[in-house]
Amino acid sequence: MAVYLESFYTALKDGLSIFFDFFAPVLMVVGLFLLLWQFVQYQKRIRYLEITLGALIKLSGIELNDPTFVPPEVRKALDEGHRLKALGFIEKSQVQI
Repeated sequence: MAVYLESFYTALKDGLSIFFDFFAPVLMVVGLFLLLWQFVQYQKRIRYLEITLGALIKLSGIELNDPTFVPPEVRKALDEGHRLKALGFIEKSQVQI
């Protein structure tokens, strides 16, 4: 009887070693791929929102070229092409009445 239990535990140990030797790295690679895919999708979404925001700004006729009315951090964000970040700076700098 002890032989069967010993062989069962040996088989279980061998099965777990196969799992950790093969399936765990495969699952890690799949997980990294999914994280990268989510990051790319996030970047696409941000880019789409920035393009849409740029079109709305252009259609509404808002000009942000006068540097006297634009805070420096907003101007820097706009120069770098980060429209959403610039809007965040504008919202933070506005005083609530």
